[in-house]
Amino acid sequence: MPLRRTHRKSRHGCKACKQRRCDEKRPKCTNCRTRQEECEYVTEASYIWAGDEPTQRTRSRSRRIAPSTSTAGSTPETPFRLLDRPFSHETTSLTPPLDMTQLRLLVNWQNETCQFFSRDTETRMVWQISLVEEALKTPPLMHGILAVSALHLALSDSGQEQAFWLGLATAHKGEALQALREGVNSVSADNARSMMGLSALVVAYAFGSALTSTDGSDADRPSLDGLNNVFVLCRGVQQVTNAAYAVLRQSNFAPLFNPGDQSVAIPDHVSESLDHLDQLNTQCLQAGDSAHDVETYTRVIDALRSLSGHAFTQPNSMTLAAGWAIRVSAEYLGYLQANYPFALIVHAHYCAFLHLARGNCFLQSWGRAVLGDILRLLDEEWKVHIRWPVTEVFGEGYLPTESMQSPLGLMGT
Repeated sequence: MPLRRTHRKSRHGCKACKQRRCDEKRPKCTNCRTRQEECEYVTEASYIWAGDEPTQRTRSRSRRIAPSTSTAGSTPETPFRLLDRPFSHETTSLTPPLDMTQLRLLVNWQNETCQFFSRDTETRMVWQISLVEEALKTPPLMHGILAVSALHLALSDSGQEQAFWLGLATAHKGEALQALREGVNSVSADNARSMMGLSALVVAYAFGSALTSTDGSDADRPSLDGLNNVFVLCRGVQQVTNAAYAVLRQSNFAPLFNPGDQSVAIPDHVSESLDHLDQLNTQCLQAGDSAHDVETYTRVIDALRSLSGHAFTQPNSMTLAAGWAIRVSAEYLGYLQANYPFALIVHAHYCAFLHLARGNCFLQSWGRAVLGDILRLLDEEWKVHIRWPVTEVFGEGYLPTESMQSPLGLMGT
């Protein structure tokens, strides 16, 4: 009896020669190419295997060899060999470009910069992950992230690359700020997260950019007037928050609105200084000062007290610096811009908290610079009420001006 010639069964051959032992070559099998016939495949299943040498399968009456077992003399298929074969969606062999500078900025944001915005693990996840996910859908927000990340690198680098990072920061900031201007008055459920993220980033950028002035001008350096401008920007964050609070509270940005851990005890001398502010607020009203807005001042002092714990749990976070600036009212800002003494005294306490957060690269010398301006504006009779801020920032026994007769450390409260 003649031996039957073994052959490989065609499981994925073309329609025209399924019975002709089709070799399954693509796009046209050998049989159809020889016969000059149309070659049409039923399935794409074997396409990635096209061009493979057929492997001989041995049969056994008693058992079947496991698929993972290689027979002697055969060459096993390695997984990465498949990547060398063309796929149907490939239309070009060009290598896609990688902008390593922008990738570095994004990595820097997620590894380093986002920490300055975070007060705990939950809020860090918002700044590190959720904000970036939102930015992947919203280019202006991505520009904001890259701008703040580049500014962080500029503030951390005093060498030759500082100018390079500042240039990038300025370029990205321009793109982000334009979108914020256009969208702040039309906040909706669709853009609430991106608008809030953008507004917060712009506030941090305003703090940090003032630290990069290299022209010797005081106008762009940290100052009381500069801080007033930052507070105006913070009003934009408040506007976005008020317009979309319900939406944001139900989103993955919700941890930003949680009060956080309030269990840390505020040092006694800090608590006593805030208590003194409350007492002075009441005394100013009782003294018959009709222009003294006790209710507005009560609210801003309460907000400062409620946030003060964060200055000791996460001293390098912007939680207090930006959080209080967002909470203060337009009335308080008006009193501050008019240099009302009590508003300046409250602001002096805020400067002490800014100084506690000086390890944050976006804050650094802000507390010291602004408190210096406040001391130059206050009359002697008011300076006695800012003993703790001056001691915290300048040290015990500091003489702020030559006109003072004695160190603040010797003054009573």
